Amino acid sequence: MMSRKQIQGLSLVALLAVMVILVGRLFLPYSSVLLWAAVCYILMSPLYNAILRRMNKASRLYEAKRHLLAGSFALGTVFLLSGVFLFLSFQLIGQGKDFVEEARAFIEGNPDFFRTNPLGLYLAKAVKELSLNNLDLTNLNLKEQVISFLASYSATIISTTRNLVKNVGELVISLAFIAFTLYFFYLDAAYLARLAVSAIPIEQKSTKRLLDKFREVTRNLFMGFFFVAFYQAVAAFVIFSAFGVNGALLFSVLVMFASFIPMVGTALVWVPLGIGVMAGSSVVRGVLFFLLSGFFISFVDNFMRPLFLRDRIKIHPLLIFFSILGGISALGFNGIILGPLIIILFFTIVDIVLVESEDSAESALAGEEPPTA
Repeated sequence: MMSRKQIQGLSLVALLAVMVILVGRLFLPYSSVLLWAAVCYILMSPLYNAILRRMNKASRLYEAKRHLLAGSFALGTVFLLSGVFLFLSFQLIGQGKDFVEEARAFIEGNPDFFRTNPLGLYLAKAVKELSLNNLDLTNLNLKEQVISFLASYSATIISTTRNLVKNVGELVISLAFIAFTLYFFYLDAAYLARLAVSAIPIEQKSTKRLLDKFREVTRNLFMGFFFVAFYQAVAAFVIFSAFGVNGALLFSVLVMFASFIPMVGTALVWVPLGIGVMAGSSVVRGVLFFLLSGFFISFVDNFMRPLFLRDRIKIHPLLIFFSILGGISALGFNGIILGPLIIILFFTIVDIVLVESEDSAESALAGEEPPTA
């Protein structure tokens, strides 16, 4: 039979579990706001703190200036991100529609591309050999298949445009909440961190290490993966625009996402485009496109990623790739960030548990009395 003290202990644990669930339900509707505000703060805080350190704390107007600086950073961050997001969204929708129309025109004008065109015949032969004679493009009704796909893609673009316009009000409210949250993150980040450390019912040293790891991983994740992917997208946009590729921005964004795919990576986008340049222009122009894309988009990645990461995120790119896909599937747009963070923090927690177990074992051994003769 349990003692009164044990019952009280179990009741306290049960009460804590109930309160954790209730607090979670309170904050769950605003999880996206808190997540993106935290990510923005982690990325922008070095610059904010550098400016803050230059301010004279003895000045009578120090607090007013600190509040003004926090408000300026909060609003500036939100305006910058929302401006870039909206610009890219509308540009992608416009270029996507143009690409669909041009692709439709090309297919209607070349329905027998894989049967009569020399380049089409070469590609059909290569695909047939690579697929071990399982895929024969010469028997494919290219016009029917592609027109059907493009019609579906057009419907998707129209639906996305309508949803974007429909949800503008919700987006504005979310951005206002992010700015409001960021303002207090800039002002009281240290206090909020201490509050989080004290609220989590595990050893404070482990909690602090976990929060430090979250901040470090977020920065390195952006610099080592998302920043490199962004560079590849910019390089792709410059090259695609220089060669007159229609929908250059659309394909550049696809390059950014393809950057996370192991093995093939960005070549999944620029290789077919290079074939298109070769078919629509000249062999020399196509070869130049391949050389520039291969070096500035794919090859440079081998130097940039190790430079930014420097073994600070010791996780295989394959896990990062599937964590992003799984995160998007389970959590929507937030999964782009949360997916990799969950995987990396999982291994961090496992590491913390193992370290604490080793420390406990060493402490127990150190406390043993030496055997007497």
